[in-house]
Amino acid sequence: MKVIGNISSLLFLVNNVLWADKYAREIDSMRQQGNIEAEKALINEVTSGWSQRILDKWDWKINAMGTENLPEDGPVVFISNHQGFADVLPFMNCVHFQTGFIAKSEIKKVPHFASWVDRVRGIYIDRDDVRASLRTIAEGAEYLKQGFSMVIFPEGTRSKDGNLGEFHAGSFKLATKAKVPIIPVTINGTSKLYEIPGIVQKHMSFDVTFHPMIDVASMDRHEQAELPEKVKAIIASAL
Repeated sequence: MKVIGNISSLLFLVNNVLWADKYAREIDSMRQQGNIEAEKALINEVTSGWSQRILDKWDWKINAMGTENLPEDGPVVFISNHQGFADVLPFMNCVHFQTGFIAKSEIKKVPHFASWVDRVRGIYIDRDDVRASLRTIAEGAEYLKQGFSMVIFPEGTRSKDGNLGEFHAGSFKLATKAKVPIIPVTINGTSKLYEIPGIVQKHMSFDVTFHPMIDVASMDRHEQAELPEKVKAIIASAL
């Protein structure tokens, strides 16, 4: 990372999180009261605003395709490839209902931002700890059963060159355990916004494709076992 060249961008991102903080107490209150529908609506409002501020600041455009495949509400599990930190933006900006994220445990170390992962009903996963990963999947499945939606990047890391890595089979247990649909998502071009040049680029665009929903509720074990390769092939088809 080229620190000096990114100072202003980092300050903006910090300020953007602080902008969202004015909604924190209200979201937390709704959660404590068990007012799930109001909580989901406010989370969507905040994350939509947070993402739009980023898109406007750096003049980034999302070329969204397949939006007709998006339902009006969740719960669903979005399974996407992962090229850059901007991959979260389409889910906040193009999806008009709450989405939480499965985040790497390292993000817990990021001050203040980490609390927002939890606040939007996101959860952390430690892929090096099998037992902890299983607990994370169980926690995510419970969120889904309550009506919250989740996003997971099954490669587990960003791929700058656009080539798909291995899709971890455990990621798919979120959907099969909760019996909620999967929507495969292809994101293409986000690595050129920051990861490749090392400095945030302005006036850029990237593509996102929302593929048709996959119903997993009636799948047998054999069909579930084939899900990772099936979804990977769907995602690859739009790269």
